[in-house]
Amino acid sequence: MNIEQEDHILQLLTRYLQNNVQDDERKFVENWIAESESNTTYFENVKRIWNTSEDIGDFDKINVDEQWDKFESGIIALENKKPKFNKVYLRIAASIVLLIGLGFYFNSFFNTEVTLIAKAGTENRFILPDNSSVWLNEGSQLTYKKGFKGDSRLLNLKGEGFFEVTKNPDKPFVVIANTTQTRVLGTSFNLKNNVNTKEVELVLVTGSVEFLSNNHKKILVPGDKITAMASGKLVKAANENLNFSSWKSGMLRFEKTSIEQVIKDIELYYNKNLIIESQEFANCTLTTIFDNESFENVLETLKILFDLTYEKVDSNTITIKGGECNS
Repeated sequence: MNIEQEDHILQLLTRYLQNNVQDDERKFVENWIAESESNTTYFENVKRIWNTSEDIGDFDKINVDEQWDKFESGIIALENKKPKFNKVYLRIAASIVLLIGLGFYFNSFFNTEVTLIAKAGTENRFILPDNSSVWLNEGSQLTYKKGFKGDSRLLNLKGEGFFEVTKNPDKPFVVIANTTQTRVLGTSFNLKNNVNTKEVELVLVTGSVEFLSNNHKKILVPGDKITAMASGKLVKAANENLNFSSWKSGMLRFEKTSIEQVIKDIELYYNKNLIIESQEFANCTLTTIFDNESFENVLETLKILFDLTYEKVDSNTITIKGGECNS
């Protein structure tokens, strides 16, 4: 294994130990480990160093130069004695010492805080330490302590995520979003933290949750939606939006939905700006499903169904003209 390959494998194995890999990466790592005895030994060495890092309390107090001098002296002493020592392990250990002084790798290798960031164009599904699953919307970020240490499974969400929580009555699952706190034992829900409006919205799919904001508490049951306004006020209602998690499913569903609402959902899903010129058309209704359709296909479907025309003002703005309701 050359240096470039080893750097790549070392980073990948570390993210694997953090449960911060995609499904295809996880499969690659597990196949690579099983590929040879040397790979298995390499992984066990990395795992041993990783586990040891959990026991180190305060990295800010580490004198990097002093630790490197000690490490270098130790290596020279070992080389003079010419023991039968695993050189791969030495390279890993040397890398670990060097990485203490590098901010990016410090977070990846040593910090007990794990941060998941949703990338564009991927599913962005992550398996958490308790085997719960979370899907993060593009650009969203989820932070938690490695291994869920403590009395609760505490996470901090920026953006939007869909959670399927593994039940554990002895260790509540708690998500912090802005000034709100969502506490569950085992359930599934969609949570959105709008950084612009400072509003937090939760839609419960299964189970029950306790939602807290500024000392106000509400208990939700499946089908409930609650919004924490920027003022701190809590607004609870039945969820009537079928597309609250369309960003995750890739599907837009409409059942006798007003065109005005249809357009809002399409705008949100595709990140476009649609302008309806006819109020009469805005009052029409639509029943259909768009399953992972392109934006262009959606526009063409609306054009055929309602005999409308549309004009592209720019790459993100479209004006919809005309439109007749179906009889």
